[in-house]
Amino acid sequence: MVYFVRHGKTDCNDKNIIQGRLDAPLNDEGIKEAKECAEKLKDVNFDVIYSSPLIRAKRTAEIINEFHNVPLICDERLFEQDAGEATRLSYDEVTKEMYDEFIKDPHAFKAESELDLFNRVQDFYNSLVKNNDKNILIVAHRGNYRQLYLCINNLPQDTKTEPIGNCEIKVF
Repeated sequence: MVYFVRHGKTDCNDKNIIQGRLDAPLNDEGIKEAKECAEKLKDVNFDVIYSSPLIRAKRTAEIINEFHNVPLICDERLFEQDAGEATRLSYDEVTKEMYDEFIKDPHAFKAESELDLFNRVQDFYNSLVKNNDKNILIVAHRGNYRQLYLCINNLPQDTKTEPIGNCEIKVF
């Protein structure tokens, strides 16, 4: 089984700031969310935990792993989508024109496209298929969850997916 948890809350989440690769730590609420998530998962027997190297995901994974004491592997393929020049902008600052331009050509903003992210996540997932008899926990980001969902279900990029909240647990 593959379990997925989005990291706990950060101050950037509270302030509607685009984080991308910004290495924002968990805030007090995020730590509390991670502890509550860990409690919900304490009876699941994980063989391994994979995490994004970003501190908000890694710290969430460490808190969950206090109940499991299994290998915790940080994998760069689980970084959040690079938002480039949009990083640190408030969602309120992003105009419709900026958004449309970003969607049309994220590379012009020195950012990753959805396809870039998908390819990275798909490469990660393909490496997991070899371990399909293990219980795996992935702790990462909203964008990773969406791309993993599309990859596992063999769906096209324009498919709408349900959102995932901070420290929400999804099972594939």
